[in-house]
Amino acid sequence: MEDKVTMGIMKNHARCLLIVLLVCFITALGFAAGPDTVVYITKTGERYHVEKCSSLRSSKIAITLGEAVERGYGPCQRCKPPRLDE
Repeated sequence: MEDKVTMGIMKNHARCLLIVLLVCFITALGFAAGPDTVVYITKTGERYHVEKCSSLRSSKIAITLGEAVERGYGPCQRCKPPRLDE
């Protein structure tokens, strides 16, 4: 009886691990984007942002991700915007 309980617990743990790995994989895919994705820059900053980033309080200029990368902007560490597909 104890072996059956242990096996059941192990199967549940394996299922949970699989779900966590799948969620991580799907989330990682979400951080890559195409060059036409809209991101935001500021008048004086060196980073690009998502629309709701708190760093955009003073200015918010819409730009494509491709153009932001081409101009030398890097991703904001606070809002973690998408990165360009390679």
